[in-house]
Amino acid sequence: MTEPKIRLPALHPAQRKAIAKASRFNAICMGEQGGKTTLGVEALIMSPRGALSGSAPVAWFSATKEQLTEVRRSIKRAINPLIKRQVNARRIELVHGNTIDFYSLDEMPNAFPQYGLIVVDDVRRVPGFLASFEDMLVECLRQHDGQGWFLSDAYGKRNDFYRLYQRGMSDPDWSCWQFPSDCNPHLSEELRREMQEVSEQEYQQRFQAEFLDVAIELTAAQRVIGKNETFRQWCERLAKDGLKVDGKPFKLDDRPAMAWIYDQVPSNADDAYRLVLVLMKCAQVGFTVMEMLATVYLGLKFGPATVGMFLPDAKLADIKSSKRFMPVVRTIPSVHKLMTMESADGSGKKAGEGNVRVRQIGEAMFVFSWTTGRATTESIPMDILSYDEVQEMTLEQMEKTQERLSASDIRFTLMGSTANWPDADIHHWYKRGSQHRFHTECPTCGVKKALDEYFPDCIKFDKESGLYRYCCPDGHWLDDTQRGEWIADNPDADKPVDLSVEKRNRPLRIRSIHFPQFLSPTISAEEIIFAYNNATDMKNFYNRKLGKPYLDPSQVPVTLEHLANCEKAGLAAGVKWKSRATGTFMGIDQMGNFNVHVIKERLPDGRQAVIHVEETYSADPFMRSSELMELYGVAVCVVEINPNYNDAKKFAHRHPGKVFICDSFGSVREGMIQWGDGPRMDASDRRTDEEAQDRYTLRMDQYKCMQVSMSRFTTDVPSCVFPDRQGLAQEVLEKGKRFVTAILPRVFHHFTKTALVAEKDEETNQYTRRVKKIGIDPHFSYANMLCDVAWARAHGTSTFILPQSEQPRTSEMGGAVVPRQLAEVREQLESVQGDVCGRCISYSDDTRRCSENECTVRAADPGCWAFIARG
Repeated sequence: MTEPKIRLPALHPAQRKAIAKASRFNAICMGEQGGKTTLGVEALIMSPRGALSGSAPVAWFSATKEQLTEVRRSIKRAINPLIKRQVNARRIELVHGNTIDFYSLDEMPNAFPQYGLIVVDDVRRVPGFLASFEDMLVECLRQHDGQGWFLSDAYGKRNDFYRLYQRGMSDPDWSCWQFPSDCNPHLSEELRREMQEVSEQEYQQRFQAEFLDVAIELTAAQRVIGKNETFRQWCERLAKDGLKVDGKPFKLDDRPAMAWIYDQVPSNADDAYRLVLVLMKCAQVGFTVMEMLATVYLGLKFGPATVGMFLPDAKLADIKSSKRFMPVVRTIPSVHKLMTMESADGSGKKAGEGNVRVRQIGEAMFVFSWTTGRATTESIPMDILSYDEVQEMTLEQMEKTQERLSASDIRFTLMGSTANWPDADIHHWYKRGSQHRFHTECPTCGVKKALDEYFPDCIKFDKESGLYRYCCPDGHWLDDTQRGEWIADNPDADKPVDLSVEKRNRPLRIRSIHFPQFLSPTISAEEIIFAYNNATDMKNFYNRKLGKPYLDPSQVPVTLEHLANCEKAGLAAGVKWKSRATGTFMGIDQMGNFNVHVIKERLPDGRQAVIHVEETYSADPFMRSSELMELYGVAVCVVEINPNYNDAKKFAHRHPGKVFICDSFGSVREGMIQWGDGPRMDASDRRTDEEAQDRYTLRMDQYKCMQVSMSRFTTDVPSCVFPDRQGLAQEVLEKGKRFVTAILPRVFHHFTKTALVAEKDEETNQYTRRVKKIGIDPHFSYANMLCDVAWARAHGTSTFILPQSEQPRTSEMGGAVVPRQLAEVREQLESVQGDVCGRCISYSDDTRRCSENECTVRAADPGCWAFIARG
């Protein structure tokens, strides 16, 4: 009968030596890829006390369940012809009757059978191994006077494997061996090269199996990045190895100005801690590429780490993950290998590339998320944050997201975006930072100047060459705009790290950089000046070409000059600040424990007069709102629904029929405002307790309402006027400090920080209208708008004058005959003065149509909620 064949690897000389001179207990320390697991399998199966030669059961112990699964599979493959059956998940029975048991030391049973031989792999990874050895493993060898094999690599002197090894050195029942990696003649060439590159200490521990005083352990991720290799050096090495971005070779050799920015990415934990790196840039300069490479570098360098990569919305996050991030990772073989290495469950399957929202590279997790979701800004703790397309994020969203770093020892933030509005989004962060700008040096006169400081004069036409060229302020030609240096306008925002200060007490450092297209080697001066001279949208040019914020005056309808005119008109009309009044209107903008109030009354000539404004800071600011309702005899008040819906609802219930809650700022089917207190009720409303119903609500078109509200300030004869700006002082809270100040200048500042933007969607060719906050949250603008909505409730449609006629007569043709009295009514209406359609800016004398409501009206018709008097 043919002897069954098994397929165990051939032993190299060092392994054969250990088997031949085995003692009862054997401690084997081997260098990396020296073959310790192969030695252990040989001892388990083929040694004199092994499964095939001995009469007693044998057992294999792995440090973890994952390692055990892989070893068990390889042993079963090797001796498959000798296996009779699988008894259970732990035991296999061989054809000659012996058994092999498998255990993981992280899931140890309370009791063991007696064995003739045990093999324990990766001992140094088992916490408290000596106790397990003495209490359980020695005992399970007692009956058969069994043999034990204990295998591991070296890992310093502060673990139980080293202590066990040292004990064995003085015990005659023990054999202790140290074998270096190169005892294995079949080492891979890749590992042999790595042995030449590592430090001496790492070489001694990893490859010579030496027990060092201090353990050194590099993760696979750390080995991807060279020792002390900076981000720029890593990227340049990747470029030499064939890194591609969007299918094109990556390079920095023609971008010295950009290379300096790569140098700003930290390569050590002290420099990274509480550093915010801000890049306010032009379009198409490769920030997204830099950001993706930087996050990979930082995640691996400081791993295990969680990296949050945030965009404005979910769709952009998914696109970035699949269309930008993964193609870059796939061109870096060492990084991609880390991402797709075998799964930790020991199944032998590849882990794959993760999903579109979460990618794992080594010990670094990359989360692709967005700032518009409530939960996405505040859930998973993170170590590194990266923001792309910051121009579409609000400061509040970013502040919430920053809280994810609170528990981290890294706390590094990278953000970049094309510029947008002054004092908003990326420009807000840029102004808080060091404000580095590149100053191009003139080779002729030596002057260094940032080109954007004197644009468009930095580009002139050269008659000799027939081309537009860059020049210095004195007119000398600049052939290389990247010759010069980066200079900070505000260096105090990024002071060097003081290592003597405890980490938690170190200040936030913001290193901000402005990068215009002048520094791009692929964009010529002629291209930039052509775009400038032919720009139909100057904001787009400044944002995308110059990388600077821009505010189109036409988008901010109210200026301080307009508001001064409103104040002048109010003083002329005798308008004063009041502490009490009746029949007024109020708007409230609420923000947590903070309400902003605007109260107006109607002047005899129909104009609005602001008589009180107030910022209320309180745990329950709506109690003060109720006081104002009583003090000023408010007839109608409008308050927005968020963020404190419950408080707003309670406030409305205290003043039934007077307080309306705005529950939607979206588009309205008809007109600008849709009131919710009409008689229509659906079945759900009828089944709902009256206390739980929100009857007094409204929907509004925010853009239209803000437009109408702001237009009241801008006419030559304003229809909304103010008292003396210094006549009302209040205590306010700003950046944690309380102080008393005149309140109306703050109101005026808010009005000038509100823009009305109509942006064209290039795909749909449709315009999107929205109200934009410029740099701050202009609470008074919204409170004023809501006050005007309350005003529209009372003064939008006036009383109709109906004729008191006799019974109507009919003509011989059956048609109705207009009574004589109706002509008299028409004459009365024509003579009416005040808020009538004929006096509204939306009324056309030629067509007799209202441009706002798109309907035909008469000049004497009472004005609607959109009425704005002509100047």
